[in-house]
This record gives sequence, structure tokens and C-alpha cells, in this order.
Amino acid sequence: MENAINVTANKLDKWLVANTGISLLDYPDNVCFSDWIDDDITEKGIDDIIPDLAWEFLDLSGMNRDTVNKLCYPDEYGDDVDEV
Repeated sequence: MENAINVTANKLDKWLVANTGISLLDYPDNVCFSDWIDDDITEKGIDDIIPDLAWEFLDLSGMNRDTVNKLCYPDEYGDDVDEV
């Protein structure tokens, strides 16, 4: 996919803003995700990896892991995680 890193950054930023109110550019290391993106990744592949990338950013920023799990994987952790 052409510009896979740019597409991923845009989608990740939208996810972070929608779920935390914090932009990708507000995180100290906002390019570390580029190691996760292959040149041949598909749009679906990007969509599938966004929660994992968001989990990394939020965890590295110091957010409580239970909260991170609930935000990134609501189907898996939704009601099982205590509010912080």
C-alpha cells in the first residue's frame, strides 16, 4: 500500500482522539509504530492493527493497563475491567 505509514498514522490519530481526546502528535514517541507497518500491508491489515498500536502508545504513556485493555479491546475486556 502506498503511504502505508501515513494512512496508519491518520487512522491511529483518529482512534486516539476519539477514545482518549489526545492526538498522536501529543505523545512523546509518535513514530514508533512505523516499525509495525510493512510496505505490503493492506487497508484491512491497518484497521486490524490499530487497537494494538493504540495499546502500545497508551501503555507507554503510563495509562493504567486495565483501562488500556478496556479501551483497546472492549469486546474482550469491556465489563471485566474496573473503572480507574
